[in-house]
Amino acid sequence: VAVIESKACIGCTLCIQACPVDAIVGASKQMHVVLNDWCTGCDLCIPPCPVDCITMVSVTDEKTGWDAWTEDQAKLAKDRYESRQKRLEREELDNTKRLAVKAQNKAKALDLESAATDAEKVEIERKRAIIAAAMARAKEKLK
Repeated sequence: VAVIESKACIGCTLCIQACPVDAIVGASKQMHVVLNDWCTGCDLCIPPCPVDCITMVSVTDEKTGWDAWTEDQAKLAKDRYESRQKRLEREELDNTKRLAVKAQNKAKALDLESAATDAEKVEIERKRAIIAAAMARAKEKLK
């Protein structure tokens, strides 16, 4: 199980992002906590930690590997992993949709009739082209 040394933790959130089962909770610039019941001991949180404040502690005595896991623990870890993957996919899709709506609203705001000079019209067309390219990329991500 991972253990975070509270005095050394700088709250960078890199360990949170690395944990495949969401067993580390906390917020940016605040000390993080490991949920012992959810931690699988995979060590994936250790390499990204810039201050080396995470250590692994054995909680299974002499048992190692699959011998250290019950079937319920393995199922919980798998369920937590799958839940995290679905959440990350959902967040990425939501963000892409939000950015597409934002781009559409900006495109509507760029009305050629509101431009007084030719230079303003050229600038509006340039911005429209940038927004159209961004929207095309967003639509590709949604496919």
